[in-house]
Amino acid sequence: MESNLLHKEEIINAEQLTAIAEFEKSKPMSVHWELKTILYLGILLLTSGIGILIYLNIDTIGHQTILALILLSCGGCFYYAYKNRLPYSNEPVTFPSPLFDYIILLGCMLFAIFIGYLQYQYSPFGNHYGFATLIPTVLFFVCAYLFDHKGILSLAITGLAAWAGVTVTPLQLLNDNDFSSLTIIFTAISIGITLVAFSKVSYKRNIKKHFDFSYNNFAANILFVGALAALFTFDLKFISFLFITLICFYYIKYAIANQSFLFLLLSVIYGYIGLTYCFFNLIIHAANEASLMLGFFYVAASCAGVILFFIFYKRILGIKK
Repeated sequence: MESNLLHKEEIINAEQLTAIAEFEKSKPMSVHWELKTILYLGILLLTSGIGILIYLNIDTIGHQTILALILLSCGGCFYYAYKNRLPYSNEPVTFPSPLFDYIILLGCMLFAIFIGYLQYQYSPFGNHYGFATLIPTVLFFVCAYLFDHKGILSLAITGLAAWAGVTVTPLQLLNDNDFSSLTIIFTAISIGITLVAFSKVSYKRNIKKHFDFSYNNFAANILFVGALAALFTFDLKFISFLFITLICFYYIKYAIANQSFLFLLLSVIYGYIGLTYCFFNLIIHAANEASLMLGFFYVAASCAGVILFFIFYKRILGIKK
């Protein structure tokens, strides 16, 4: 212990050492994140249990009864949230009850289950599968902003991406599993750009600035994956690589501005994947001894680059400590 070391070096005396030891034993220990994890797991287990219960007892309970129970539970969650809500604010809002966030999250997940089950069993939207995704997505966005909930915002962004994918090619996606489709890739890139643009506008207008990370976290991964899919799948290699370079440049600037190691790491990893693919794609076409040696040199140089990155990343981000 540091206190023992200080006592050994005679910086503190025995009485002070005893006082420090007593303080360490009696001070309260924070279980904030442990409780949050348990509550989130509880919601996941509850919603999973509802799904298993429905599956095992569908013939006994009946579809309409199950739908009614889910809807009533969902309504109860939203009623509690509405009664205990605080006034809307563009700044972060802290609710007095620690259970509030989890009850509204449970309500949103139950609503998604209700809509999905209703569409599966009775098909009120017919073959327009996008409506079954769009309705919960709209509710999630409203709840995320109304109740200042980042978890529900993540659900909303995921729902938006799912809605766009299902709306563009629902039958092709479900029947052929054609995830390399140009339409799907273009849609993913469009969603990523939309999220980035919306995040920048919201940040400049001081609208929920603390949501900026969530938007960019999804946008960065969607943009990078879409751009890499285009690079791997289609012949326009140079344009795809140029687009990946532009995304890397944007998010490296974003990482430096916000001192975010995550976005710097994402830019380096995705950029490295794109660069490595293009490099070996070129030397494979050359197919000679010089290109083979160049490949070995690239691997060695890139390994050294990774080591240097982890050594100097704080300097890149401008972090002094």
